[in-house]
Amino acid sequence: MKRSSVSRAVAGAAIALITLAGCSTAADGDQPAPSGDKPTLSMWVNSADTDQLKDLYAAFTAETGYELNITSFPSDGYETALLQRWSTGDRPDILEWHGNFNWVAAVNPAANLRDLSDEEFVSRTVGGILDNNASVDGVVYGAILNTPTSFGLFYNSEVLDAAGVTPPTTSSELLAACEGIRAYDPSITPFHESAGSLWTPLVFHGAYMADSLQDGFFGAVTSRVSKVNDADSPWLASLEFYKEMLDAGCFNDDIMTAQFENSAQVLLDGQAAFVSMHTGFIQQAIDASDQERVDETIGWTPWAATRPVVTSESSPVGTYYLPVTGDDAREAGALEFIRFVTGPAYQGYVDATKQLPTLEGVATPDGIPAPWLIVQLSVEAYGSVPPIWVPLPGITDLVNYPGQVILGELTPQQAVDLLQLQAEQGAESAGLPAWAE
Repeated sequence: MKRSSVSRAVAGAAIALITLAGCSTAADGDQPAPSGDKPTLSMWVNSADTDQLKDLYAAFTAETGYELNITSFPSDGYETALLQRWSTGDRPDILEWHGNFNWVAAVNPAANLRDLSDEEFVSRTVGGILDNNASVDGVVYGAILNTPTSFGLFYNSEVLDAAGVTPPTTSSELLAACEGIRAYDPSITPFHESAGSLWTPLVFHGAYMADSLQDGFFGAVTSRVSKVNDADSPWLASLEFYKEMLDAGCFNDDIMTAQFENSAQVLLDGQAAFVSMHTGFIQQAIDASDQERVDETIGWTPWAATRPVVTSESSPVGTYYLPVTGDDAREAGALEFIRFVTGPAYQGYVDATKQLPTLEGVATPDGIPAPWLIVQLSVEAYGSVPPIWVPLPGITDLVNYPGQVILGELTPQQAVDLLQLQAEQGAESAGLPAWAE
């Protein structure tokens, strides 16, 4: 059977697994209304915001009368740039930011973010999402609009079919797929990587570690039994394997300058066989072509070092927080934004993006892209784990080390030694237990 036919068959099976929520949406509730003229609200966002999110911002202004003064931080180096500005004491009224514990902890939420635990959307959020995302110590600080992203390999099914390559699910199979693509057509890049965007290699490393995390390494790190720089650390192994792939010629020659924004077109055009990316790539590919083309051409496969396991985390795109500003009128308007995007407007957003809703009482739209259905089926079949960096606040330089390993500026061991040092410093700053000497 052709690989594209397999994708359609899996997608068809996955459709049956989706339980459609009711079509009703939750009531808007009592909207806070500032007195007098409504102030302009400042908002910090990621430049990777989709057109659908931008439409949602415009709809908020049209519906409520609040103007948004939006500052867009480049997705390349987003975390570093935003935290640098945050460290100056500057605060927006609305913050688009990561849901992962380590990044939430980086902005000291107890002191700087408003507690949203009593907001109506919290009780409607699909079970489990807020347990490990946008919350700290049981306090909910953020609203998550987008389905948590999953890490894996997107592939061009036409290229794989022509080359006779099966979608890989283990590290050894990745190397075999690389060899198969190179033997079929040396002009095709086996694995397109965009390390010019800094963070993208982390998707590869996060996926590699998933089986070890599922087998107990995640708990061993959080309980301080293991360190990320131990000799048997899967983080160390992931960097070593990445170097092996690099030395085998599996990546594109412009790996250190390629940008993730261009990766969808590269895959759609068949210039590459695989792209390691989170599931935000699906909408990126649709925007670069259309859904019919994506459903027919783009497949997705989970993988890890020894067996398939899905790594999942919330994206900074579509996750919103309300910093404490001390301005009552602006804080009222910012809360109205949260209630608007999680209220009646959310159904339209889900319909426009064709994604699985994160809020109950919102109908799953027809025409979910085929790759999303494959992801859902894979999560149910193999399970999912958060990436290793989720419980490690303070490791803000983790986006830089993969590139330094690629350039030979750091060895894999030196990279994880630095990561462990930052993890220890971050734990101390966050008041978390320390590792034993």
